[in-house]
Amino acid sequence: MPGTALPTIKRNPPLDQHAMKDLHIEIRDLLSRMEAEMRRLGLGSASPPPPDAFASTAPFCHDRMDFDQWLRWVLIPRMTALLDQEAPLPSECHIAPMAELTFAGKDADRTQKLVALIRELDTLITTAGG
Repeated sequence: MPGTALPTIKRNPPLDQHAMKDLHIEIRDLLSRMEAEMRRLGLGSASPPPPDAFASTAPFCHDRMDFDQWLRWVLIPRMTALLDQEAPLPSECHIAPMAELTFAGKDADRTQKLVALIRELDTLITTAGG
């Protein structure tokens, strides 16, 4: 409509080098805690899914692997690689809703800590992002 102002998108200021380094340390620690919690719960399988599972173009590779496999074999290694390479991180992260959906019902109590860690990852990345 003419004369209608577009909503302003609030962007966080870019992080300085020290703050970015602190963020990377915090994310690396969080990924480590996620992996430890998954091991404690017996999630994520000890061996990777077959190679064709990684060719999926579906969100979370849901058509070829379970969500916990995706966390263990896709998210954690890719995030770790970004941190190792000091590459730009995603500007947003919204994995917790999928975790909540996946672990709802019978696994909700047992996986509460893992979902909280994933929610923390979402918040860290999205708050720091773009």
